[in-house]
Amino acid sequence: MVLNPKDNKNPMNFRTKNFLRKRFQDYYNSTDLAMPHDFIRREWGFIFFDQMPEVVMRRHKAFSSGGEAAEYIRGMVPAHLYHSAAYYEYPGAGTMKEKQWQGADLIFDLDADHLPQVPRSYAEMLDNVKNETMKLLDFLLDDFGFTEDVISIVFSGGRGYHIHVHDPKVLSLESAERREIVDYVSGTGLMTDFLFKPAKHKVYAEGKFGKKQLESSKRISSFDDVTGGFGWGKRISQYIIHFMKDISQKNREEAVNEMVELIRDYQSKKVSTHHISPDKEELIIRMKTEDDKMGLKRIADAVRIPVDDVRNVLIKNNLMNFKRETTVKLNKIRNMAQNPKALEMIGKKGMIDDPYIFDAVVEKAIENNSINLGSAHTDEPVTADIKRLIRMPSSLHGGSGMKVVPLTLPEFKKFEPLNDAVVFSSREIDIEVISPLKPRNSKVEMKGKSFTVSEGINTLPEYAAIYLMCRGAAEYA
Repeated sequence: MVLNPKDNKNPMNFRTKNFLRKRFQDYYNSTDLAMPHDFIRREWGFIFFDQMPEVVMRRHKAFSSGGEAAEYIRGMVPAHLYHSAAYYEYPGAGTMKEKQWQGADLIFDLDADHLPQVPRSYAEMLDNVKNETMKLLDFLLDDFGFTEDVISIVFSGGRGYHIHVHDPKVLSLESAERREIVDYVSGTGLMTDFLFKPAKHKVYAEGKFGKKQLESSKRISSFDDVTGGFGWGKRISQYIIHFMKDISQKNREEAVNEMVELIRDYQSKKVSTHHISPDKEELIIRMKTEDDKMGLKRIADAVRIPVDDVRNVLIKNNLMNFKRETTVKLNKIRNMAQNPKALEMIGKKGMIDDPYIFDAVVEKAIENNSINLGSAHTDEPVTADIKRLIRMPSSLHGGSGMKVVPLTLPEFKKFEPLNDAVVFSSREIDIEVISPLKPRNSKVEMKGKSFTVSEGINTLPEYAAIYLMCRGAAEYA
């Protein structure tokens, strides 16, 4: 369900606009509007019902008092209400240059549309983005050291959450510095080579052959300075321990299959076969297909290429059997998971003995812990834009009719948007669902109830009816 005013292109008739404007006004007249932090230095912007469904932003507005702002909002009744992330000397000036930028909050916009999961419902979409928001809060509190009192969490009223950080340390950051923060929380460019110090080996002479022996384990770099590590290093060590314990509790077949899939995905991203001729690649595939038990060396000798190249071709074409080697590794992992000392070496000292499986686990840890924010995972343009407008907390979202809800961290953990952000009544009203009815608008789930609508006249609770009218899917009947 996309809740963007740009998406609602169905024309909205006068009766519908008038009804929505009246109900929005009733809400604003009965609500104590909470002004944003240091609001008199912010620019304000508005989208009004008159122009909808077109998006016409009226901006360059400023207010000198909370009473003046509330009077304007209650009188004009915007469909969408925004304020700047930035602070200005002259916020009401007509050009950005004249405003004289003085700093900006650090803003994150977590939008369900940016997540890789395909949700089955609007409710599931909101659950997914809430989990992503919790992950981002962990980064801000643990890695960056911000305190809860400088972090504001806001349900957007639509499909996600906004996080505002108004710590004095971030106000002067330029766009490039804010992009670096986005890169960090999204794991962009995070290279495992920089996260680890390599294992050291010694070779001892024994008769004709040298014997290679581990001298020191592979080690997560951040554990050099702090017991238990910090930042990404700490996240990775915790994920490894979680993985080991979780895989050890599964039955053998399920555990082996999961590890095979993990290794196959990891290895397939690393292979390179561009230097192998198509004829040789085709021959390797044919030989392996005709005799699945044929070993790598035998194929390599027949094709006259290195064994590693044969392996890469088989991995690329999903013909490599990882089951035998994975079964051996599973036994080792299960033994480690039951050994408190081995777990302590990972959790407190960042020591990893077996890079074969753990390299794949580390990549999975980065993937699962990184934050999805727009094109670079979180909505990178919002965070980097130091002159961005963001929805005002406690306002109404003109694309859903739901409240833009400011939340403390304890409130956020308990927050249920499809119940707690619904402000309109349960009295039943008639609406006309207009053609063509898009599938995403055919069902409304709010306040623990589900309503299925069809084209034509439908009778719904007011909150569900207003949702569909704001979506551009229905007219007031």
